[in-house]
Amino acid sequence: LRQLDARDDWIEEQAQSRLKKGKQSKSMITKLSMDYRAAVCECLMQLQAKQQKQQDMSDDDNNNDNSSNSDNLELLTLSFAISHLAEIFLLPSLSASSNFRGGLSAAAATTTNNSRLDDGPSGSLTADTIRYLRLHHSRSHALLDSPEVEELLSSDQPEYYKSSNSAIPGPFEYPYWNLILQLVKSGQLDNAWTVLTHHSACRHAEEAAMTGRPLTPEGEGFAVLRAILLSAPLPGGRGDDYCVDDAGLDDFLEEDILEREEKEARLNNGFNNSNDDEEEEENVPPENINEQYVDGVPRNGYLLWEDRPRHADRLRKLRYLRDLRKCGQPSDESEYSSPTVLPEVYQPNSAMSIFHTWQDVIKREASFPSSGSSGGFGLGGGQGGALDALFRRFPPLQQILSVLVGKVPPNIANDPSLTWSETLLMELLYSRPDISPDDISARANAIMSRKGDGRKHALDEIILSIMSGSAGQVVETMFSLCGGSSGAALPATVTSLLCNLLIDAGCISSEEASSSSVNIQTELLILAAEAILSSFSVQEQSNVGVRAAVRLLLPHAPPKRVEGEVVYEPRISATIAEAISHRLPDTDAEARDLLHLCEEAIRLGSVRIADACESIAFSRASFHRSKGHLHREVYWLLRGMEILSNELPTQFQRKFGFACRRHFDALCENSANDLISMLASTTYATNGESKLEEEAFVSVLQAARNVLEAVVQDEDMASLLKGHMEANLLKYVVDIALADALGDTTKMASDIVRCLEERCLPGEEYGGVVSTLANPKMYAKLLHISVAILHKEESLFNGTMESTKCAFSVHGMHILMARLTQVLSWEGITTSSSALPNAPTKERKEYFHAMRLTLCKGLMRAFASAQTNSSSEKDGKGGGVEQSLDDEVELMLSPCI
Repeated sequence: LRQLDARDDWIEEQAQSRLKKGKQSKSMITKLSMDYRAAVCECLMQLQAKQQKQQDMSDDDNNNDNSSNSDNLELLTLSFAISHLAEIFLLPSLSASSNFRGGLSAAAATTTNNSRLDDGPSGSLTADTIRYLRLHHSRSHALLDSPEVEELLSSDQPEYYKSSNSAIPGPFEYPYWNLILQLVKSGQLDNAWTVLTHHSACRHAEEAAMTGRPLTPEGEGFAVLRAILLSAPLPGGRGDDYCVDDAGLDDFLEEDILEREEKEARLNNGFNNSNDDEEEEENVPPENINEQYVDGVPRNGYLLWEDRPRHADRLRKLRYLRDLRKCGQPSDESEYSSPTVLPEVYQPNSAMSIFHTWQDVIKREASFPSSGSSGGFGLGGGQGGALDALFRRFPPLQQILSVLVGKVPPNIANDPSLTWSETLLMELLYSRPDISPDDISARANAIMSRKGDGRKHALDEIILSIMSGSAGQVVETMFSLCGGSSGAALPATVTSLLCNLLIDAGCISSEEASSSSVNIQTELLILAAEAILSSFSVQEQSNVGVRAAVRLLLPHAPPKRVEGEVVYEPRISATIAEAISHRLPDTDAEARDLLHLCEEAIRLGSVRIADACESIAFSRASFHRSKGHLHREVYWLLRGMEILSNELPTQFQRKFGFACRRHFDALCENSANDLISMLASTTYATNGESKLEEEAFVSVLQAARNVLEAVVQDEDMASLLKGHMEANLLKYVVDIALADALGDTTKMASDIVRCLEERCLPGEEYGGVVSTLANPKMYAKLLHISVAILHKEESLFNGTMESTKCAFSVHGMHILMARLTQVLSWEGITTSSSALPNAPTKERKEYFHAMRLTLCKGLMRAFASAQTNSSSEKDGKGGGVEQSLDDEVELMLSPCI
């Protein structure tokens, strides 16, 4: 999920860059790779913590679980190593960007960035390669945390400590010197000095210095040795707390936090507002990290090997100031004096100059025997160096320090425990830090060939292939060795995203991938999506699985135009649609989230995804219908209709959709029918019918109003539903009920006529059909209400035609009598009843005979009322009518449909 967040942010940045019409820098892809690795690194730490906790609580019953967790951890560790190596050798440098989190610099906007392996200067890959080898191949990190080292360092004379089965490999008799050698081989000179401070002679020299006694030759030697080790300008850092971490992620992840803390400190007199524990104020303040120990060698000289030395130095400074504040001391950035102003970008000559100066100091202070001396290993030098006293008393120290000047003694070089990675580390650190990027794989190959029987392992071949620039090897390894084909969600997703990243970076040609019979990008995406769905389903977290799978696939789903041609991947859209269609969201929030995710794909014309989203909306509407929540049911039905009728491109739109529209039409029609039935049986019941309770009528009316209000309040769909038959029917029926409550018979008559009159329905979806708003099964009930209105008017008629009033116009009476003719035909009263399953009863015939008589009398009053209105119009007292009386009579006498 963290990787998907990073991928989405990167896509957004790319889109903004295209809108600004600026040239996109490929260095942005390196930041995406670092975000991916940061997510995997966090996952690794959590898995390690979980495994450690299980080991602490382990028993015989869960050994299988521990074994499974170990396998998962091993596969994820290998994935992390492969992605780290690919980032170093296949992706461009970050130095093309103005900052880690910001936009592109002016230079980057006009240049094309290639991988550092292709265009990097000599030494530009050394620091990152060393950090990779330290993190993934060196044994020094594990040794420092081992119980044996803890026991060794706690002894009074660790230099003479021995163990029957020592786990510290090396050529020396005592593990103490082997431990120091391991640290020196990996370039962790800060930790090497920490181990040396436990030496009994070093402790005695320190006690003498603290009491003011003069230093012995050995004490002077330790002082010089400290200056040498703590000033080492090694590529990749010397292992202190302010170097770039071996994963290369701390600067990337902590920059914003460090800048924010420093800004806050400037506003608060050098302190942060955070409530630190009082114990932190009692910590020992860090030493001045810029105090120079060796002339001509600044303490931050190792940063010269970085892509952006000045930027790295600023983060180093901010970490130091933060540590000061943690110890209760105010930090003042203005008082921080850097020993030298580092260049903005990597400069090989500057880095090598400082490095040679440091090695010259070692050669001067350590008078190594010349090549002609017996038993020597040939470094040359003078006599009487400051380190001679230490060398005479501790011979292993002389051999270890010779490594620092690039001369590896035979006993160390021929040690059987020496691995190819340690040999390569020593060469890059001390002999050839300015190695050309494309020579690193050649040197690694040569070293691997010399080790053992000369045959390389499969993983060694993979490492060499990636170091040589093979991006295809990365994908193949992730798929075959790192669990990409295992069906597990995490490795499958990591493999797919890394493949996409390499394609976007141009490391794998998109033309070759598209012309192949198998599109590897599509295949990996679908495999990852299926793995996500199945994995989360097993854990009963299908909602998370569906969302994650949809997020993974969506950027590759909609059609897009590439070089004038539309590129469309139907399998991706089909997978998304299938995942969504099979998911019934548990909450409205989940449904809205899925619909929001798919908005862009639908807007670009993915009809299959739109159909699947309509099914989500319909599922939520069905849920609310089962709960009796009419307002929410209408809301979700309208959402489904909106997706297909409004969000798709014009050429793909389907007016009001399918399933949601059918159920919305049925809901409106049934609500209208229920309300009319209740109104007819409650308010206008005949003598032979019992009136229902008023509360039931109010309940039905409120339900119909809720449906109507939900439609009216939906701003997105209200305008589209103006010509919708069922929605308009519901509106008029609700108006009839409300007019009845107000006693407005004229309004009731007008709305009844609108429901019963025939009209040519507009729009392509109706095809010019002639129909009425009301369903034919509602005709009899609307006629019943109309007759009741007319019957009431008849009871008030005083026999004088000049003063008569009729709620229905002649046109309205024409509509009523036309519908009555249809009803009489259906009832078998005016036609032969032999074709009907049930012949009309005598009471039924009498009921319709009375209805016809009432309508006839109402027509008489309508004529009289129309004549009166016509006279008033001639006198200038009345408004116009829609049709003349002669036209209405002609319509009434014409043949019926």
